Amino acid sequence: MSWVELRLVVGRRRSGTVIHALFELGAVGCHEDYLDGEQPPVRQPWDTGPPPAEPERTLVRAYWELDAAETARAALPSVLSDLGCAAPPEWVAVQEEDWSEGWRQACERVVVSETLAVSPPWKAKDGDLIIEPGMAFGSGEHPTTLSCLRAIEACASAGDTCLDVGTGSGVLAIAAARLGMEAWGVDIDPESERAAHDNAALNGVEIRADLTPLQSVSGRFDLVVANLFAEVLVALADDLKRVCARDLAVAGVLADRADTVVAALAPMRLVSQQIEGDWCHMRFVW
Repeated sequence: MSWVELRLVVGRRRSGTVIHALFELGAVGCHEDYLDGEQPPVRQPWDTGPPPAEPERTLVRAYWELDAAETARAALPSVLSDLGCAAPPEWVAVQEEDWSEGWRQACERVVVSETLAVSPPWKAKDGDLIIEPGMAFGSGEHPTTLSCLRAIEACASAGDTCLDVGTGSGVLAIAAARLGMEAWGVDIDPESERAAHDNAALNGVEIRADLTPLQSVSGRFDLVVANLFAEVLVALADDLKRVCARDLAVAGVLADRADTVVAALAPMRLVSQQIEGDWCHMRFVW
């Protein structure tokens, strides 16, 4: 089967919004890549100090089946205009083996700590949390996902409860379950529900994952994690506070919008805030 690849250079802080829009146009896969000469040095687990700065630009690669590409190509200019993206897109025809191998090579093993690492199946080591990459977002590589994994490891206690809002691939709920928590992941995308269950089975853990709206979630949870854009966090703030009994970890927030999230989550107390590139990760407690 033949595929069409879109290559688009965008500002790093806009990449999440752009990727979401490309999936809305029917892309069957998207990932970010570094431009030639712009990849920062690889950070090792023993490195200290702040991480190297991420480049301001990123290369977004998106893929369509050949017979669906023309519709996406026709709609793309207006979508990019609405998103404020000025860079011209590049369309390239690829064969299936090229697409699949490129996708596999783009997925990395991510070391969260000495005791927790997340890997695709073909790069996993003994004890790794294994996530099958796919359309559901979240393989552990993105700094927002990584920050939530660190928060889970810091806050988890066996027997505690965890709610993962916007679970995607289920990676956060699965990590919580691996650490002995009773984990529930909720999302609005049916693909996420399937992916989260499949990945949980792959790791031999049990989680609840479904399409329950946050507004309908009852009870309170020791730890709530939400890797969502600032605008979504603000809209969900009242319910996030309602379901959180102790710790709330949020990510996916562009640094220049952090104050709006802090204000929306008041009177919860901000206890940690870390800026990594354009992203801000925060933890709140009651």
